[in-house]
Amino acid sequence: MTDPFRRFAQDLRKAGRGIPLSTVSYLDLVAGRILASAKKNAPVRTGALRRSGRIEKADSIHGPVRIVSFGGVGTGVMYAAAVEFGRFNPVGLQRGSTVAPRPYLVPALLKEMRASRGAMKKVLNQNLKHLNKTYRGTI
Repeated sequence: MTDPFRRFAQDLRKAGRGIPLSTVSYLDLVAGRILASAKKNAPVRTGALRRSGRIEKADSIHGPVRIVSFGGVGTGVMYAAAVEFGRFNPVGLQRGSTVAPRPYLVPALLKEMRASRGAMKKVLNQNLKHLNKTYRGTI
């Protein structure tokens, strides 16, 4: 006899394979808004930090993923986190040097989370309707 919960999880995975394109498009839209707002708020000395902003697309077993990030290997900007969160070096050549945080990404994320709450509910309800139509399993 098959475990009913395992079967239910398998059935849900099958039904969820046809995630409506509107959901993926909405993820792209929200990620783009967060990126634009963060770039606008990022402090500028040379412009490299702003130029290093990007949206990384990935897929996980749970569905599509969008990651808004700044700096990192290959961008020449290794200080993005220090700008966002600040820095304190208690040891070394620059002993006691501090840099105050100048957040640009977290405020953009919070602003978009508040602004998109209603639209996100709508998209999630559409997904639930889709799942309700496609799910054929029983418990």
